[in-house]
Amino acid sequence: MKADAGRIASIARAWPADLRLVLLFGPDESASRDLAGQVLAGLAPETLTEIDGASLKHDSQALVAAATSLSMFGGREVVRVDGLDEAGLPAVEAMLAAPAGHPVVALAGDLKAANKLRQYAEKQAGIASSAQYEATLRDAPRLLAEMAAPLGLRLERGVAETLFASAAGDRQVMRRELEKYALYKDSDAGRPQRLEAEDLAALGITSGDAELFAPIAAITTGDVATATDLLARLPDGTAIPLLRGLERRLVQLIALRVEVDAGRSPDSVVEGARAIFFKEKPIIAKALGLWTQDRLQRAMAEVLAAERGVKTSGGLADLGVHAMLLAITRRAAAAARRR
Repeated sequence: MKADAGRIASIARAWPADLRLVLLFGPDESASRDLAGQVLAGLAPETLTEIDGASLKHDSQALVAAATSLSMFGGREVVRVDGLDEAGLPAVEAMLAAPAGHPVVALAGDLKAANKLRQYAEKQAGIASSAQYEATLRDAPRLLAEMAAPLGLRLERGVAETLFASAAGDRQVMRRELEKYALYKDSDAGRPQRLEAEDLAALGITSGDAELFAPIAAITTGDVATATDLLARLPDGTAIPLLRGLERRLVQLIALRVEVDAGRSPDSVVEGARAIFFKEKPIIAKALGLWTQDRLQRAMAEVLAAERGVKTSGGLADLGVHAMLLAITRRAAAAARRR
């Protein structure tokens, strides 16, 4: 049967008696691994048997054997399958045909709609089949709030977006960050605490690298000549920190732009905002006057895509990133000329 993230979260809290297998798949591998970790944490097995999904192609009974084995210590045993694919379908069918045994949590890749394993899993009552898709910045408030609630954290406006950008949308990284802040705030579900921008700054989430302040300022204020010069001076290998620093600035602008769109001036919004270094205030106020919400969202999408490209083998080099950033700078410059 199909299961959304909420259903998987409920399974993590209490594994249903009639459930045999949780199948997590889709293009967002970090989301699948994060949910698998939550399910396994909820099950709290004394014994965890791990199986390479590729091996099931040659031994369709291996999953049955693992799921029905006798526990040596009498505690709960769980089976985890990593890399399950269509070739493992006979093994899954054999497991469902066998007597009920240990819970099985399986991770697969991006199974398309026509994939036979996916089609089979979505029709079986004993399988919770859940597709994970890459979240966007718009999903950040809901996604981070769901992660934060069990930790006793209530997120101030803009915090979710900042955490999302700093983690480049990786759900496992975001969860680790929230766990760190829960310790910092001494919070839990019974003793909730508010997580604010000052807390992020206190532990360095929004600090950024000092040498990247100037190029990020030039990019967001449309100073093409300065951006061109500063980007050319940066050493090789700075693409990722530069992109992440710009992501944090765009998240900040997106949050502040909401108040500008509500009728306040950029200067008053920046003066009333907390956790903004005084030297950055005029730069952020200028950028707020140049960027609409739609343009900020477009720039964020481009920057996140560029970061994924850099991290992909054969992806963008620093030169390609610089070209993309100069294109963003020129759009800001064009907005400045129209004012």
